[in-house]
Amino acid sequence: MKKSHVFTVLTLSSLIVMTALTGCSKSSEETSSKPAVTGDAKPTDTGKNADKALEPVELTWYYPGTVQKDAALVQDEINKITKAKINATVKLSVIDWGAYDQKMNVINATNEQYDIAFTSSWTNNYYQNVAKGSFAPLDDLLTKYAPKLKASMPAQFWDATKVDNKIYGIINQQIFAKAYGVYIRKDLADKYGLDIKTVKKSEDLEPFFDQVLKGEKGITPLALNNEVNATLPYKSQFDTIGDQFSPGVVMIGDKGLKVVNQYETPEMKTHFEDAKKWFDKGYIKKDVTSTKRDQADGDMKAGKYAALISVVKPGGEQELKGKYGFEFVSAYLEKPVVSTEGIISTLNAISKTSKNPERAMMFMELMNTDKQLYNLISHGIENKHYVKVEDNVIGMPSGVTAETNSYNPNTDWMFGNQFNGYYTDKSQVGAWEATQKLNNEAAFSDLLGFSFNPEPVNSKIAQVTTVLNQYLNALQTGTSGPNTVLPQLIQKLKAAGADDIVKEKQAQIDKWKATKK
Repeated sequence: MKKSHVFTVLTLSSLIVMTALTGCSKSSEETSSKPAVTGDAKPTDTGKNADKALEPVELTWYYPGTVQKDAALVQDEINKITKAKINATVKLSVIDWGAYDQKMNVINATNEQYDIAFTSSWTNNYYQNVAKGSFAPLDDLLTKYAPKLKASMPAQFWDATKVDNKIYGIINQQIFAKAYGVYIRKDLADKYGLDIKTVKKSEDLEPFFDQVLKGEKGITPLALNNEVNATLPYKSQFDTIGDQFSPGVVMIGDKGLKVVNQYETPEMKTHFEDAKKWFDKGYIKKDVTSTKRDQADGDMKAGKYAALISVVKPGGEQELKGKYGFEFVSAYLEKPVVSTEGIISTLNAISKTSKNPERAMMFMELMNTDKQLYNLISHGIENKHYVKVEDNVIGMPSGVTAETNSYNPNTDWMFGNQFNGYYTDKSQVGAWEATQKLNNEAAFSDLLGFSFNPEPVNSKIAQVTTVLNQYLNALQTGTSGPNTVLPQLIQKLKAAGADDIVKEKQAQIDKWKATKK
């Protein structure tokens, strides 16, 4: 793989609508969906313990999303497969997007017994949970019970998940070479003569947004919500450390890897000024700070937004068409890079409280290698929630739309290797291979493989997180101006321990650099 210095933006918010993400390397061959056993025989472990019958167990899997009407039907179909193959059933526990982070904090803090949970840098924070001892180390479990999953990705990608040289996160294969950009409704781009090839930076969007405001009653140019926001990609580029929000980043282009508090940089102030400008111009809804994710998604489906900012990737336009019903065009606003943040943005972890970590890992192996199982949780039941259009292409059943479909979670990037997934549009065919190529050829971050251990400053990270929760959303959405609010934020961050966090990050990077020499 090509390694070079990176040129990208890692924004404070990773995804506005959490568009589906695609992976790096194709999993091993599809496993058969036929039952592994017949009669009264029990399924057996096919690994080192092949001579031992597996006792029946139930696994609990927590992840964020919107509860689907037919979730129970899909869960029953999933359990037919898992019961036959690993003698396990799975309870899918979906928690609303806005409540997920808080509820998982309580679940982990009280040592509630569960087996698997979605984790990332932006919700149910991966590094903080590892530091608290909430997740089980996975190195041996991966080797023994998920060999195909482990072999499906290069070692350096697994290295990106390590804390103190141990793996705690199961990577959901996706687009690791991330670059933020804009998706624009094609009907509006065509109507106002926007040549998407001319869009290179955020300022290039403003004439089009002005036309939308003038000519389209009831349409807001940019879709945002109050949970996870990306307004404008930063004018400067940051490589985040540990998580997206806590103080302490490395500026792209600094080969010395000096850690700085991003909130004190002129680039960050410019970013917030741009957001304020867009808000004042009317590009962003006035009530954005009270607009929830589901509401913003519903408004996009209803045609109330012209564009959204998110990770741009091969096939993204078709995925959004399937989700919102409109055709889209897209443009990169930065260059792709493979970074630790890009890899850990969508993981699953096994709880330290799990009574069956081996079986949980066996389930993760199936979820990442069994195409039938993966597409079942991603798209539902064939001929009920989708129909086959071609061999690897699906569509909606007759009379069913994305809005009326009783199982359409649109979070396949959360469940496993999306390269095992069906395409949702004929024009999307080839996107998996294109994504592989992008992942393989993009620049690699100089910090790829560095994992920040937040334990020495965990209490201070909690304190700065409280401060950021108070101020950051208003600055990101432009509802508050940086001239008055940003100095208050910086002052309160310092009082909460921001300087100590920056110092600790620098110390760990310096130690890591020494080992690289």
